Amino acid sequence: MTLLRLLVFLVLLLLPVRTFAAPRDLPSLYFVCAAASEAAYAGELPELLRARLVAAGWQIESYETEGHRGTVGRFFHMVRTDEDGAETHLVAFPGTERGSDVWTDLRLGRVPFGGSSPAEFLALRDAPVTERSETPLVHRGFLDYTQAALFTDVLPAYGNRTAGEVLAAELRAHPSMRVYLTGHSLGGAAAVLTAARLADMGVSPTQLVVTTFGAPAVGNAAFARRYEGRFNLHRVVMRGDPMKDVLAAPLGFRHFGERVAWSPAWSAAKFPHAMIVYVDAAIRQLYDAYGGDNAFLFLMGQPKRTEGRTLYVTPIETELDDTLTEDAPYMMAVLRDALHVQNAAAVFAAGEGGLSAEGLLSGLDGHLSAAREVGAEEMVAYRITGVRERTARETYRLTLERAIYDMDGNLIAATSRSARTGTLTPIETVLYLFAQD
Repeated sequence: MTLLRLLVFLVLLLLPVRTFAAPRDLPSLYFVCAAASEAAYAGELPELLRARLVAAGWQIESYETEGHRGTVGRFFHMVRTDEDGAETHLVAFPGTERGSDVWTDLRLGRVPFGGSSPAEFLALRDAPVTERSETPLVHRGFLDYTQAALFTDVLPAYGNRTAGEVLAAELRAHPSMRVYLTGHSLGGAAAVLTAARLADMGVSPTQLVVTTFGAPAVGNAAFARRYEGRFNLHRVVMRGDPMKDVLAAPLGFRHFGERVAWSPAWSAAKFPHAMIVYVDAAIRQLYDAYGGDNAFLFLMGQPKRTEGRTLYVTPIETELDDTLTEDAPYMMAVLRDALHVQNAAAVFAAGEGGLSAEGLLSGLDGHLSAAREVGAEEMVAYRITGVRERTARETYRLTLERAIYDMDGNLIAATSRSARTGTLTPIETVLYLFAQD
């Protein structure tokens, strides 16, 4: 197995320290796994998410192995060590994004599944297919991907064992340890098959927590019967996502585990299968669960404390297309959190009146007075605007404006950055624009 790179990004922004410890509730579990599943891809949002994971104390290693018939198995191994020395392990598989992944998806044959060691896994995979109802059968391409990722190449440093064997041995030796397996689409299928392999290698069901997003079924009814209950499976499915049933008819496959139904935001409904939509929904649910300013404390990375410099932040203003109305509270909330992580000495104005508001306690003069009272050296104001792109459905042009004033009310800096949604949802676009400053 070849180690491609140790991903170390030192940018600090949104994403939590407490959240990225072992998740203790479903909103944080789904958020952690959604972020990790997106981070396993290539692109701007995955790069931002990997940066936040590193900022939250995770070490991330990416592995890639070529396997059967040109299949390329890939996964990210993420490890976080808590203050008490306890480790949390998370394995995330990317979904379809390369030509080799497409051919993996299209290998629709059914192959037997079982065994308790890599040698037995391969021997059974190559055995003749029987139609007996008690024989577990799985998707050939998905199995080849999983085999290549974790159960093919041996590691000399670990006694010539595969990565899957090493992980299984660690879990058996430490019964209180858990591994979180996650992925989107093809990646979710690989997460399920990996958990099944680890279960066959003697790992306890309580140690295997699988969360998939928009993943197809991977095996027949016999496979579902054998592995139901042998690991914890949260199967998150977005309304309108076609992948959940794509293999049911042609291959006779069926789902199992806990089905978790989500609905996309109106502003992202065009892309129900995209992982960015699942991340967007996970962010919303986390804020909904922890409520307003409570989520502010929950969704923090490690703050960059600037000694001796207090920044006063006026209420964030918005001017958005009507279809973005439901997005507005989340846009403002994630921007506020991002500001706090950038500078923990920031003081946020109470109320809703920004610089354009009228009245004694709002507007430029009112906020300058409040800024002086808290000993701020500078005052910053943000404004988010969003308009619909007329040539594309559910696509918007978002602009993030920033103005910085000294305590005499002089404008000392101003920026305006804009981007189209599509590859990112509106909430994610706000974070992306903030990261550009």
